[in-house]
Amino acid sequence: MIEEMRIKIGQRLVVGFDGLEVPPEYVELVKQYKVGNALLFRRNVKSYEQLKALCASLRELIVGETGIEPFIMIDEECGGVSRLADIAAETPCALTIGSTGDTENAFQIGRLIGEELRAVGINFNLAPVMDVLTNPATALGNRSFAETPEKAGEFGAAYVRGVQETGVFACAKHFFGLGDSAVDSHLGLPILNKTAEEIEACELVSFRAAIKAGVKGIMSAHLVCPAFEPEGIPGTVSRKIMTGLLRDRLGFEGISLTDGMEMNAVMDLYGIEEGTRRALAAGVDIALICHSEEQAASASEYMYKAIENGQMDKDEIEQRFAHIVEIKKALPLPMGDAAQFGSVEQKALAKKIMSEAVRVLHAPEGKPLPAVNESTVFLGVPAKAASFASDDVPLDAAAVCAETFRGKQIGLEETAPVGTKTAVVFLNKHPDNGKAVQAACRLAGEGIQTIAANMNVPLYAEGLPETVWQIAAWQYDELALNTVIELIKK
Repeated sequence: MIEEMRIKIGQRLVVGFDGLEVPPEYVELVKQYKVGNALLFRRNVKSYEQLKALCASLRELIVGETGIEPFIMIDEECGGVSRLADIAAETPCALTIGSTGDTENAFQIGRLIGEELRAVGINFNLAPVMDVLTNPATALGNRSFAETPEKAGEFGAAYVRGVQETGVFACAKHFFGLGDSAVDSHLGLPILNKTAEEIEACELVSFRAAIKAGVKGIMSAHLVCPAFEPEGIPGTVSRKIMTGLLRDRLGFEGISLTDGMEMNAVMDLYGIEEGTRRALAAGVDIALICHSEEQAASASEYMYKAIENGQMDKDEIEQRFAHIVEIKKALPLPMGDAAQFGSVEQKALAKKIMSEAVRVLHAPEGKPLPAVNESTVFLGVPAKAASFASDDVPLDAAAVCAETFRGKQIGLEETAPVGTKTAVVFLNKHPDNGKAVQAACRLAGEGIQTIAANMNVPLYAEGLPETVWQIAAWQYDELALNTVIELIKK
């Protein structure tokens, strides 16, 4: 009886770990608590062969201990949130894809990512972001496809279809929308102060589109929304939202998941054990514990006690377990192979879409871009992870371009050498971005032909004068930078 209950609770957890192989602590966690699903991050990725072997080991371990196929999950969105970017095809971010105006591009990138995941044995992609970018200052930034609900829904749904055509599950997040909040739920608790009617006309539009597209998973947002939850508790632990709204009203029949339960938005209120219990009691299928075997073990023990003292409904535990097992009957997928992982064709597709997106948004009096050469100065902010979900991007575009064009890199407050005709300034979400905008204004005021390349959402180019050329590149990585270089070489 105890073993049976452990399997049923274990199916409702997904747990991450450190290392390129399954560590002993994780093996023990699965053996003792029958944890039924695994979550991977960049810290678990080194090469195609290593990752494929890791996924095979996880499957062997979990099936051996539970008799049920595991969900092996990863956040492989596109752009900056990419756990595979060091070894796979570098892809355009969601906002880049949305800027092309062609939903086929979202479908193709979704399928590309699905192929790569299937090739290593990952069967559940925690993407796409379906949030509407109604607030450009949101922590999500360029992880969103668009600033309007209809467009965000169309592009997100196309991405979902692309991923799931490969057999890999997609997951729409963050239900029902973080796109209006500047608070990162890793750090604090966002609040959405909109009426139910306003949310229906915006945030719910894109999630309805994902559900209509057949998305297999939906991830909750650690978000307070008084319009749907007057008690002021986060949506992740709200039965009104995760069952009443998502299941009963919107008709979602797939797998519901929490965002990471270690985030401050939940931890500061409940801690990992009570937060997980509340989420499962709210009707969430699976809770994500991203970083700690110890926390997962503690949460599991807490669930058993909650069942004993009546804080969790045994009938619903049975129903949720049966629901998860039924959906898992589509697993395992037949493995792909190395030809579907970071191939020449996949990289060419990503480059093509990036080329469609990078463009000159503003040219003074319609003039062509000025010549960029060895007499050009380059300056600006380096790359910085746009959110806590993003992966490290150690890239300094000004330094790369100075070397590429044999020009000179200067500081944001440094005077350009006498005789400088052209300057290229790089902008991004960064504490010094304001100084970069000021530098562009100063250089243009001195009569230097100035190009500002914005490597993020349009917000970071605000304040530039009409005399500055503006390039939209949407994301700050090598894929975007190389495309910018090609554009200014013409």
